[in-house]
Amino acid sequence: MAFAGGAGIPAEGLGVEDLRENLPRDYGWELVREQYAVYARVPFPRVAETTPEALERLERAFRRELDQVAQRTTSAFLIADLDFVELDTDRFMFLLKQRQPGPIREAVSDAVKGLEGGRDPRLRRILNEISDQRQREILENVKRHGRATTRITKSRRGRIVAYHQAPPDGTQDVALLPTIRAAVRRGAKISSRLDRLEIVKQDIQENVRYTRVGSYMCLVVDTSTYDEEVQDQIKSIVRSLLLDAYERRDQVGLVLSRGNRAVIASDFTTDLEAVRARFLEAPWGGLSPFSSGIMEGTKLFLARLADTIDVVRIFAVIGTGLANVPLHQGGNVRRELQFVPHFFQELDLPPLIVDVTPHGSPFLRIFSQGTGGRYYHPSRVRYHRVALAHELLSSALSGERDRATAVGKAFLQTLGGRGPSTSPP
Repeated sequence: MAFAGGAGIPAEGLGVEDLRENLPRDYGWELVREQYAVYARVPFPRVAETTPEALERLERAFRRELDQVAQRTTSAFLIADLDFVELDTDRFMFLLKQRQPGPIREAVSDAVKGLEGGRDPRLRRILNEISDQRQREILENVKRHGRATTRITKSRRGRIVAYHQAPPDGTQDVALLPTIRAAVRRGAKISSRLDRLEIVKQDIQENVRYTRVGSYMCLVVDTSTYDEEVQDQIKSIVRSLLLDAYERRDQVGLVLSRGNRAVIASDFTTDLEAVRARFLEAPWGGLSPFSSGIMEGTKLFLARLADTIDVVRIFAVIGTGLANVPLHQGGNVRRELQFVPHFFQELDLPPLIVDVTPHGSPFLRIFSQGTGGRYYHPSRVRYHRVALAHELLSSALSGERDRATAVGKAFLQTLGGRGPSTSPP
């Protein structure tokens, strides 16, 4: 059955720990429209222990509200006794329909790898999904030769594979021999010395070239005032994105957003080490000019891709969504933010929103829906610290010395070598 706020917790105060205590343990749930999220309780110590039978019970509990969940949320939280996992709504709906707990265990594994300082597998999959979707959209111009993805290009670079008549407005890439043959077939006049040929406009042929599909990723990173833990998380996300871009041979541009306005730190380049160096050298602190970061990022795309067709474009925004600086002095931040989603739609540039807030930003969830983009909220370290602390305590009390040692090492690793955290879980 649905749990409709029986604990009397205000919507803005709802968090995982609150709902763990207040939701009925046996499949209680809460749809929090203000947060664009749904929370569900499962009666297991750990969320990875969820069974197909448990998913069937959840599906029955949600049956009357499935359409609301699908349309009104971007994230779903499954909460167990000691840990939780956050899934995007599409994966959650798949879980309920197929009753297969595999994606839950996969999401837990991804979160653990992220805590260990590795690359974020879920973020990598999202990037690949965005890239694949864009390539499907330009499928009519794409051919595959082995592992290299190719496309028709209007530039003068690439392998010549055919020719056709030049467009009425002319061409910069004339196919010389085909043009001569076309003139001869038409019966063009040839000089007596055979060194001149009369060529008219309809004789001119244009080369058809194929080249690799270009892939461009713009990173808009909020480097305003954060505590050390959030800074480390943002650095880890950027590192993961750059590693994925390197494997796909993407060109990457960087926009840093802090202070009174955002600045372009790097134009699109394949020198990702230089992009990484500029990010690590950047100062932190100050206000959060969210709209300015969006505008500078779109300027990068417009400047580079105005004369380029059929390319993969990835616009990644990393931050908390806090916006407290207008684009112009005396401007209205709220009014600007209402305009931004329409701007993305006109450019056909749905963004990837990476939310680094503790519980997920309602504004960023709404923003991702309004722009037609993807929303991603990485797992937070603090909740996993709680689970590891519980496990460490139970291992020590049960006398399992080896297991307690191993769990203790894992617990200390999540603290980053800075000693136990005094912040509440």
